[in-house]
Amino acid sequence: MVAGEAMSGWTRGAVAAALAVLAAVVVVAVVVRSVAPGPAAGVRVRARAVPAVSAPEPGVRPLRRVGRTDCRVARCVALTFDDGPSALTGAFLDELEAERATATFFLIGGHVAERPGVVRREFRHGFAIGDHTAHHPDLTRLPPARVRAEVALGARQIARVTGVRPRMLRPPFGRQDATVRAAARMPVIEYDVTSLDWRRHGAAAIERRVLARVRPGSIVLLHDRYRGTLIAVPRIVAALRARGYTLVTVPQLLATTGMRAGAVYFRGP
Repeated sequence: MVAGEAMSGWTRGAVAAALAVLAAVVVVAVVVRSVAPGPAAGVRVRARAVPAVSAPEPGVRPLRRVGRTDCRVARCVALTFDDGPSALTGAFLDELEAERATATFFLIGGHVAERPGVVRREFRHGFAIGDHTAHHPDLTRLPPARVRAEVALGARQIARVTGVRPRMLRPPFGRQDATVRAAARMPVIEYDVTSLDWRRHGAAAIERRVLARVRPGSIVLLHDRYRGTLIAVPRIVAALRARGYTLVTVPQLLATTGMRAGAVYFRGP
């Protein structure tokens, strides 16, 4: 009987000691958690600090931001790519992101439906996106209703993937007229420098052609579907920067003047 009472007393003491240790551990954990924020809090802070671009994918460097660059003063150039997305567009994005260079992509609606993941990547990483119609017809040969349908369908196909409706049009083949401008109901973005990469695909020729014609405010036409253009792009970016140019998107280039529906823009100020 005495031995049982002794054992019972020892057990009660051990339990009490264990409870005391557990309470101390809980108190320390609460204090540590209140002092050091968890990973989720850190992520939210970074998202607020960089609202323009969502968290980059692993291994992808963020784009160089031009912020409030005034292209009336800075030597701005907008590189634009037509006809994508193609099987090579991902490689173009790799090159541009490695250089932390921005650009504008004018997308064909039918191609968007085939490669939505590439389009989402363009959008997430801050590249500008414009409408290049649904099927790439010569709009000047279509009646106004067909022009509106081509532009509207292309815009819907892009918005279905990005969640944002494009607000600028690059007419296929660069062909537009008063009927097209009225029917498009958005700014029409042309170009003053063409690489002619669709005609001659050699990287050296593409690079020379662009660099020979570029000037402050230029809008450069390229295509993200040719290997020669893919090789030329990092060389063009490096050469432009060496000449003191700042690479911007079309909306950034035209920010100081604005873009009006029905107006045609060949180059910046």
